[in-house]
Parts: sequence; C-alpha cells; structure tokens
Amino acid sequence: MLVHLPVACWTLTPLCDALAIGLGQDVFWRAGAIIAAFGAVGGALAATAGAMDLPRAQAKAAKLALVHASLMGTAWTLAVIGLLGRVDQTYVALSPAPWWAITASGAALLVMIAGAWCGGELVYGRGVGVRERS
Repeated sequence: MLVHLPVACWTLTPLCDALAIGLGQDVFWRAGAIIAAFGAVGGALAATAGAMDLPRAQAKAAKLALVHASLMGTAWTLAVIGLLGRVDQTYVALSPAPWWAITASGAALLVMIAGAWCGGELVYGRGVGVRERS
C-alpha cells in the first residue's frame, strides 16, 4: 500500500518539469519540488516496509527480490538527488530547476519502472505477500 505514493510522485515530478519547460510557468517548478519531497518521504517509508518483507521475498524469489530492492533503492537515491537540486539552502524551490536535478528525476522514473516491474512479478508472478488459501 505504501508504494503508490512514491510511484505517483516519481511519475509526476518529470511531468511537472516538462510542463514548466513547455509552458514557462514557475508554478510547475514549485509543484515539482513539493511532489519530489513527498516522493522522497514516501519512498523511504516504502523501503522500510520492503526491507522488513525482504526475507519472505527472498524465500520465494531470491535474485528477483534483490534486483527489485536494488532498483528501487537506486530510484529513491536518484529522486532524492533530484529533490536536493530543486531547493535552495532555505528549502525554497528553484525556478528553473538545474538540468542535473531534472535529469536525476527522469532517471529515477526510468529506474522505478524497471523496479516496479520486478515488484509486480514478485507479487503476481511469485506470490510474495499473498496469503495462500487454506
């Protein structure tokens, strides 16, 4: 249940960047910074829950569980890098965000897509976290 917030935020942040660049509206730079912050916090919460579930996931699909954890950890790191580039020392959103922050957020989205596929395979393909019928 916790994964939906970071997935949404890591998808919406690059969308805000595209809108800010395309429309030239500063509100999208600010929205992107706020969404990135929620994504970083939500990602940390989801990673904590995932770390607690990792032993059970490894019991059913050891390699896939580690690939998923590695990809999502990388996505979170890239998202945090993107967030850090979007705000100044007083946590005010920069307008425009620097190119490297935009790139980090875009890379976070791409890595997250691969990690989310692995997560879907863990749940729907391997039954991790799914109660067996008795």
